[in-house]
Amino acid sequence: MADSLPQKECAGGRPQRLPLIDALRGILLLAMASYHFSWDLANVRLVSWGVAVDPLWRAYAAAIAGSFLLLSGLSFRLAERGGFDPLRYGARLLRLALAAAAVSIGTYFVFPDAWIFFGILHMMLLASLLAPLLVRLPGAVLILLATLALSLPHLWRSPVFDGIGWGFLGLAETPPVSNDLVPLFPWIAPYIVGLVIGGPLTRLAERQTRPLRRGSHWLAWIGRHSLAFYLLHQPLLYGLAVGLAALIPVDAAVQRASFVADCRAEYERHGGTSEMSERFCGCVATSVDDTGIWSNRDADTTFEPLLATAVQACQTLPPGDVSDPEGPDSDN
Repeated sequence: MADSLPQKECAGGRPQRLPLIDALRGILLLAMASYHFSWDLANVRLVSWGVAVDPLWRAYAAAIAGSFLLLSGLSFRLAERGGFDPLRYGARLLRLALAAAAVSIGTYFVFPDAWIFFGILHMMLLASLLAPLLVRLPGAVLILLATLALSLPHLWRSPVFDGIGWGFLGLAETPPVSNDLVPLFPWIAPYIVGLVIGGPLTRLAERQTRPLRRGSHWLAWIGRHSLAFYLLHQPLLYGLAVGLAALIPVDAAVQRASFVADCRAEYERHGGTSEMSERFCGCVATSVDDTGIWSNRDADTTFEPLLATAVQACQTLPPGDVSDPEGPDSDN
């Protein structure tokens, strides 16, 4: 997001941004906005997309986050090539810290049970603090560190790191619940890769004089204002989704599918397998199919006892009894 700005020295000594880097960042921002708006639509139950649990949606989100961090590392390498500017570096850290704090505070009030305590901006801030040390290491050492960072969460986790206090490491046996968790391991890996590939690309970047194609300058403009875009787009898109939900009639099938998707996401966040979450959440949904619960988009306290009873009954579901999460009419 608010990376150290890739730059080259002009004849007058003033830094000049590389429009190609800005345009790439603009493309990533638009991809991120498309994912967030899809999540918003699913959250207000206008669509039944399993944004939080579907492997393709998860891969899309991971690709966007990884690309941002890689581009951030590359940008730091390009900027550092012209010499380290402590004032500029400190100002960037301050902007990132304030933006990350704003995201945490805002999501705490909107989503208190899944607020963002360490998302993409927090990860960029931590990576930026480590970057002046990492950038001095040889490329081979950086590749080794990236490989270790990528592998560590898959090889070793411990309950010692459970809880929100250690959640930024990514090594918890039971990760804390958050709508956007981008921990140090494995997400420092793409940042380090960006530092590595930024070295060979520096000379090419310094010689890059070809202007962007006509009609693509708006992407570079978005990229130049990436932090503002990040902070503003989600409140606007979520407000749009809420407004649409107030105008569009309730679709019971979408409501049911959205409940199952949310239930599975919550179940798997607490360590359950995909098969177990599908079975359990399908059972709960089937148990309340005849209550009229799916005809209401807003939460209705009268349904809470029904759901509690269904949850209790489905917790003792026999291993071979797999309920259809799509509902009784899924074949129609």
